[in-house]
Amino acid sequence: GMTVNEMIEYYDAVGGTNAGGFYDPNGNGTGGVPDGIVIYEGELLWGNLNSYYSLAGIDKDGLLHVGKITAKAALDRGVQYAASYGPALIVNGIPQNEKRALGGGLNPRTAIGQRDDGAILLLVVNGRSVDSLGATLDDLVEVFLEYGAVNATNLDGGSSSLMIYEGENVTHSAYVYGERVVSTSILVK
Repeated sequence: GMTVNEMIEYYDAVGGTNAGGFYDPNGNGTGGVPDGIVIYEGELLWGNLNSYYSLAGIDKDGLLHVGKITAKAALDRGVQYAASYGPALIVNGIPQNEKRALGGGLNPRTAIGQRDDGAILLLVVNGRSVDSLGATLDDLVEVFLEYGAVNATNLDGGSSSLMIYEGENVTHSAYVYGERVVSTSILVK
């Protein structure tokens, strides 16, 4: 794994956030083993073609795909970049907490959404600190609805949550050792 800062530098991006989950036994994972699907430049790098994953994926037209889907179906839809975590927060304009609360407790959160005009929305909420306890999954739904998202999904949160832009931390990590090493990130070029 790498830190988000290292990924930003390696891929010559201007900013980014953490993305999908990773194998993390007892909080001692290296960030090097993804949990779920990883698609990069239209190629399946991690996961099984016929297994279902909670997906955050961008297709060749810049459309955000969210929800449970097989890797094969994602590739068939032209998904070029994807990671896994979940749950989906809003799917095709429908808040996923309409019938029951998503809950999740107050935690640091990272999420991605898209408005119907195509704009991608990245959200990172600080947590586990005196200035912010964090957010529930239902809180994320409300924020995305306020900003006009028609699709949105939760990404890996907790100690991995971090947003960096132009070399500056926009948020701070709840990880006691500084920036967490992760498997995947969402980078802004």
